[in-house]
Amino acid sequence: MQLRNFHDIGSYFLKTLALLSMCLIGARHLTAQSARPAAEVKGFTLFEEFRGSTSDQGQFTILDTSVGYDFNQHVGIDIGVPYYFFRNTPHLVPGERHFWDNTVGDPYADLRLTFNNRVLNYATILSLSVPVAETGAFSTGRLGADWFNHFDRPVGPFTPYVNAGISNGLLDTRLAAQPFRIFDSFRSLGFLADAEGGLTLKVAKRVEIGGSYYALQPWGSQKVYAANGIQNFFLQPNGPGDVSNLTHDRGYSALIRINPTRFMYIEPAYVHSLKLNSDAATLTVGFDLRAMFGGSR
Repeated sequence: MQLRNFHDIGSYFLKTLALLSMCLIGARHLTAQSARPAAEVKGFTLFEEFRGSTSDQGQFTILDTSVGYDFNQHVGIDIGVPYYFFRNTPHLVPGERHFWDNTVGDPYADLRLTFNNRVLNYATILSLSVPVAETGAFSTGRLGADWFNHFDRPVGPFTPYVNAGISNGLLDTRLAAQPFRIFDSFRSLGFLADAEGGLTLKVAKRVEIGGSYYALQPWGSQKVYAANGIQNFFLQPNGPGDVSNLTHDRGYSALIRINPTRFMYIEPAYVHSLKLNSDAATLTVGFDLRAMFGGSR
């Protein structure tokens, strides 16, 4: 995608992000949660997170509200409901207008296990989504399952990490919301393995930069629900018009992670898909409501 086109597509969207980010409330990822002292972890949590992407495919945003409970520094649970805002741009007739639309997504629940030590930090999350939304672009009509694993080892200001998981389709939740998942603005049904290796560097007290390489590997039949909510495909891999190409993706990302306060974080990122030859800018903004309103963190 040419830079000029990318700028034109994103200009309106980024203004919208700036406005929404002033109103949103959310939380940090696993590392922020697991860093709390054991005496302060137990209790209810309340998060709000906004995730958005813009590319030549259009604009896609998620407002994700979740409530959870931490039993101790190792075990926690969450339930959440995503709400989608989207605007498609592909295959438009010159001069044709395209509009924002919105819909509620499938609720999800997760179980978190975190085991940090001086040798290697490890966290694992099992997530399930319940198909209550209308089957289409944002719901497969089936129970969704995702097993996500995170490993990291801080070395001075550097933190190398590896993420790996398996699922029965693309499932984007607050705790497993890597930039490339935000970019993949469609739902799929079929066995899928994903892996990501990366590195972050702390450049200031509240600022980190980082980059990663990711890969998605489908296996067996893939059913893909397109972002326009119209096209549903069910084809065998390697067949004519193979839609598994959409889930057999690989690429790289770069990000900046900013924690301006103890309850807020901002993460702009860039994603390039090598298989789809496409670029995207993503933005994640969130606040921790419990910390914002005086809860101990």
